[in-house]
Amino acid sequence: MDAFFDAGSVAVVGVSNSPSNLGRAMAFNLMEFGYQGVIQLVGPKGGVFLGHQIYRSIPDLPEPVDLATLLVPATAVPAIIRQCGERGVRRVVLQSAGFREMGAERRGLEDEILSLLNEYGIRLIGPNCIGIINRANGLAVPFMPMKAEGRPGEVAVLAQSGGVGAMMLNLLAADHLGFSKFASIGNKLNVNENHLIEYLTQRDPKTRTVFAYLEGIAGGRELMQLAFASSKPIIVHKSNHGGAGSVIARSHSASLSTDDQVVEAGLRQCGIIRVGDQREGVEVIKALSLPPMRGRRLAIISRSGGHAVMAADAADEYGFTLPPFPEELLQTVRERSRAGVIQLHNPMDLGDLFDLDLYRELAEQTLTRDDIDGLLFIYNYQGVFDAEPSRRLIASFGPVMEQAGKPVAVCVFTPVAELERNRRAAGFPIFTDPREAVRALSCNGRCHGNERRPLPFADQPPAGIDRDLAAAILEPLPAGPVAPGVLARVLTAYGIPLVAHALAGSEPEAVAQAQAIGYPVALKTAEPGVIHKSDQGGVWLRLANADAVRDAYRRVSQLGPAVLLQRMLEPAGEWLVGGRRDDSFGAVVVAGIGGIYVEVLRRTAIRVGPIGAEEAGRMLDDCGAAAFLDGARGRPRLDRKALEDILARVSWLLHDHPQLRELDLNPVAVQPAGALALDWRATTA
Repeated sequence: MDAFFDAGSVAVVGVSNSPSNLGRAMAFNLMEFGYQGVIQLVGPKGGVFLGHQIYRSIPDLPEPVDLATLLVPATAVPAIIRQCGERGVRRVVLQSAGFREMGAERRGLEDEILSLLNEYGIRLIGPNCIGIINRANGLAVPFMPMKAEGRPGEVAVLAQSGGVGAMMLNLLAADHLGFSKFASIGNKLNVNENHLIEYLTQRDPKTRTVFAYLEGIAGGRELMQLAFASSKPIIVHKSNHGGAGSVIARSHSASLSTDDQVVEAGLRQCGIIRVGDQREGVEVIKALSLPPMRGRRLAIISRSGGHAVMAADAADEYGFTLPPFPEELLQTVRERSRAGVIQLHNPMDLGDLFDLDLYRELAEQTLTRDDIDGLLFIYNYQGVFDAEPSRRLIASFGPVMEQAGKPVAVCVFTPVAELERNRRAAGFPIFTDPREAVRALSCNGRCHGNERRPLPFADQPPAGIDRDLAAAILEPLPAGPVAPGVLARVLTAYGIPLVAHALAGSEPEAVAQAQAIGYPVALKTAEPGVIHKSDQGGVWLRLANADAVRDAYRRVSQLGPAVLLQRMLEPAGEWLVGGRRDDSFGAVVVAGIGGIYVEVLRRTAIRVGPIGAEEAGRMLDDCGAAAFLDGARGRPRLDRKALEDILARVSWLLHDHPQLRELDLNPVAVQPAGALALDWRATTA
């Protein structure tokens, strides 16, 4: 990917002297951003633009080309790609639209381009995009004219939508944050977000944070693996949740929607910060631009009492503690205050103190304390008599943070012109609302603090798994529901404990199997197509003798002759364990309160597998029902580790055998010692 951003020569293809020609903006941007490499222009009519000759074709170019950026009619693209390949161009940015986002009939055009890329070993960003920018060397080729605002930053911006990407750059510029690299990736025909994220997080020293706007995820599992391996924060704004959005996304960037619950769970699991809109993305970027906050102990110093109250409320909301200020510091404030009428505690209200040098000293002393992890400093001024000293005070927090290695969220209330001046001069983010500032510190702490870190995918399955046996059972199966007896063999191959059971296909056989298992028993339909067995009269419990089994069989056999007999077990706790195969993320495992209420309570947690026992434990905590395992309201403590083990085994089963599209164990009976699946169903593809 560095060959895209570090190209020493660029060919701009699609330029003419027409005032309406969009290709001219690509050449303009290279000059506006100060690109020092070789610029060569190509257009069939020839001519001159901004002092550069326009050559009629790529073979006419006099200099070698590292990168070609194309804005030409879609039907002309294959011929130009072939010219690039024959000329030795190995990196292409294709900004033209008119491909599969226009409909399936354009897929053939994309296939032709892919064949040429493979033939010549070319990597391509696009189509249907607005190009790339590298602030370090001035390489900038979007087809919309742009201004090189502000200084380069440390945030890389990826966007499937060119318009959204350009908006993000404008929002960053408004906060004087800057960016390092920008890539609009459009239809992702050859290069997708994962290729770029791998480069930006592992090999680009100019980038410290990655922001991505995505309408579709090329490979959710690969994205998660990149995040697990990254020491740099990754922020994702994922739109296209489904419904009307998916219709627009298909016609805009050829992106299909993914189950948003899986997206949310997968991103959270690997530590990616998901935001709901662009402004929230900027807020998170501002938070991560501060030094790391390693804990939840916060000091608040405010020039306004009202804002101090607001900040204290926000601190409670986001789980911060407010340690008291030491007596010697409070005494210093008392001695230099005017009237001595302000109560001094944390938050500290400085409304009675007008010594701005002391403000900075208080901040410095506070950040040296071992019991403080970060500071919120709220300052208001009108810029009339106190403009210069106020500006110096605000600017001084940069060196204060650098020396302390702790964050200061500086919240400033002042007229617009003063605020803009401070943002331009500060070199660090400035906030304009106490709650926003506290939320930023909380986000910073979640990313950098001592809270639980993401656990990578499990690399070793639990003991006692026979993959080959399970594969031998599953591979011959047709697509559709799996018979309970067949599925039981697969589950047993993965060491998943099942209640004692037997199959029967007639009334006498049902009685015989019940006697072999031992009364009382449960009798259930074993017809693969029956999903909600209880709703259809397909489950009979606590059958104590042969007559009860005969009667139950006659009723259940109306759904089909196959039945399942099980030892009757009264569970102390009923849980759902299950999952499915997601086309982007792979194996997805689900856990929550089970039994007949699973779709009513909806207290579930989701993970992308395979997972180990520790991640399974986090799942149980996250689903909001773990208290049931710990013996809530005098009930016995249940075997949590046995349930965690089943979760891990189910995740490996789904991971190892992609033909399993859905799997439900519901309920899983969790006992004080051990856990058993009481019911199971699955479908294959």
